[in-house]
Amino acid sequence: MREYHFQATVDTMEALRKLRGAWRGVATADHELTIVLRDGQFVRVGLDTADVEGLFDAYRIRAELVDDPGISGVPVEDFIDGGNDIVLFTGMSWSEPHGPVKADGLSEGSAMVFSGHPGQLSETAEVVCVTTDAFVVASSVGRGMLIRTGLRPGSLEVERNPEKVRAFLLQRGYRDENSDEKSDENSDERDTRSDAS
Repeated sequence: MREYHFQATVDTMEALRKLRGAWRGVATADHELTIVLRDGQFVRVGLDTADVEGLFDAYRIRAELVDDPGISGVPVEDFIDGGNDIVLFTGMSWSEPHGPVKADGLSEGSAMVFSGHPGQLSETAEVVCVTTDAFVVASSVGRGMLIRTGLRPGSLEVERNPEKVRAFLLQRGYRDENSDEKSDENSDERDTRSDAS
C-alpha cells in the first residue's frame, strides 16, 4: 500500500482556532462558508484538492482569514457567546483494483475509489491518502455544527441537525454520554463513498 498525507495546514488550524470566539453570522456560497466573527474578523472555509497518482482527487478542509468580503452573514445564536470548541477529523480516500469483473464504464486497469474514515480502510487498498475531511464546532450551549467534505466531489457540507451531528460523532468514535456502549466505527449513516476512476 502506498500512503500519502494531505491534511490541514498550520494556517488552516490557526484560522479554525478563531472560531472559538463569538460569532456574528454565517454566509454560505458555492463550495465555501464564511464565518463573520464579532471582533470583525472573517474566516472562510473551503476545500483544497490534490491529485493522487492520477488515480483520484483527495480533498481536505481549508480555512483562512480573509479581508472583509462585505457580508454580515445570517446570525447563528448558538455560537454568539464564544467559548466554542473545534474538533478536526481525519478521513481517507483510497483506491482498490476493480478485480476480474468489469462494470459498465470501467476500463482495463481502472480502480475503484472510496472515501471514509480510518476505521473503514480496506485491507486491499492500493493507494491511500490521509486527509482532514471534517470538523465540528461545539458551542458553549451544547449545540454543534459539522462541516465536512461532501459526497459530491469538491463540495462542502454544513450540518446543524443535532441528531446528524451526534450520529457523525458516534461514527467517528465519540462515546454517547447517555450510553455505556462503544460506538460502532462501521455504522456510518453515510457509509463509505465510492467513485470509479
